Amino acid sequence: MKNSDLTGKVCLLLTKGKLPEDWRGNGAQPLRAVFEDAGYQTELTLCDNPDDICAFIRSNTRAGDIVAVGGGDGTINAVLDTVIAAKVVLIPVPLGTANDFARTLGLPDDLIDAARATIHGQIRMLDVGRVNDHSFINAASIGVPADARKRINPDLKRTLGAISYAVANWQSWHEMDPLDLSITCGDEKPQNLKLRQVTITNGRYFGGGLRPSDTKSPEDGLLHMFAIRDSVDTLSGLDIAAELLFGSVDNSSYAMAMECNEITIEGADGAPVLADGEIIGELPARFTLRASTLPVFAPNSYVEEENRHQANSPTTIPQQDAVKDVLRDTLDFALRLEAIFPVVRDSKLKSLCHDSTRNLRDIYRQIELALRPLGVIAAIPDPDLQSLEELRDRIMDWLFNDADQRLAIGLDQRAAQLAAELDELVIEKLPEDLRDPVAALDREIGQFRNSINDFIKTR
Repeated sequence: MKNSDLTGKVCLLLTKGKLPEDWRGNGAQPLRAVFEDAGYQTELTLCDNPDDICAFIRSNTRAGDIVAVGGGDGTINAVLDTVIAAKVVLIPVPLGTANDFARTLGLPDDLIDAARATIHGQIRMLDVGRVNDHSFINAASIGVPADARKRINPDLKRTLGAISYAVANWQSWHEMDPLDLSITCGDEKPQNLKLRQVTITNGRYFGGGLRPSDTKSPEDGLLHMFAIRDSVDTLSGLDIAAELLFGSVDNSSYAMAMECNEITIEGADGAPVLADGEIIGELPARFTLRASTLPVFAPNSYVEEENRHQANSPTTIPQQDAVKDVLRDTLDFALRLEAIFPVVRDSKLKSLCHDSTRNLRDIYRQIELALRPLGVIAAIPDPDLQSLEELRDRIMDWLFNDADQRLAIGLDQRAAQLAAELDELVIEKLPEDLRDPVAALDREIGQFRNSINDFIKTR
């Protein structure tokens, strides 16, 4: 999926029980405003649980819509398969306790800042892990973490947040018996091991901020596994915890690590498997990877980190100046339509201004998003707020004469100017992601001119 595939609609799906108190009375307006200010049509729906979120996505979205899902890692896990099947784009709204998926994307803790970071980012296609028939985005664990999940006190979780995970893990470490397991990584021979814990990660973080590898990425096409042997004592276990918090276990002398795209774990039949904070199954288990399958809006900071070893994006494209002129004048035209809409009297002209404003903003956004990965920044539109106020003042002077006719002629002239700029572009020579939205803009302007000329002729 590409940025240019977006529809311009954001479905804001928030779990009622996790909604911040100050948003209950204002319909989460501060969060909605972030998406609306970015040019997206935004609809808020409050859901009782992840099942309701999935039902909404299946029934009320179409491919290319954005779904901003509020909840924690368990909620994100619950909607993964539905998001992929519906071909919508996911934005996580971190309302959970650990928020490891949001942390993997580099999102800030503040909800408004997190929303701004994602909506101005880029679409990335992330890998998704599978354990037996269940998907996971962060990690799946056997042993201590799975046992600890059953021990977490809900009241302690609400009070201490991620610290409650550490408390439960400490208890499991001392009280749980090690597991006799057979582990097969890819085409390697099975290894028979006595282990306290096995964790398979797809994302960068799990368990409330633990990071098993410096290099792990949800776009690398690999599962990362680390295992802790039963011979590791409490003091060494603390060393492993420090490595997970502050670095990596890839070179640890206390944990063994490996990477491959398929892992099979047998033995200790019936032992629980924890995935993204929830118990989702039991051993035996087969872990696989669905590469580049989850569309996510990722902030630019994440994109830059993922691309830090790649060559910089080009800063020029064919016909760049002409494209930037078209983009600037498209937004200019949309702003003018929006400015005159409140004072137009004729219902047909009013409807044309309303519909064309929305269509032009949508197309402008698609072109702008297609330009970002190419390193091209859109030019600032000509009119500022003062000039739009002057335009309104002139309209008021005309109201009792022929304001609608004057406005229609002026809009036709502006549309003709933009049409001429589009005629100068050779669409076939544009980068692939730009061709469809520029062609859509050409059609939109053509349809607008036909409609506005029909209106002028009937006056």
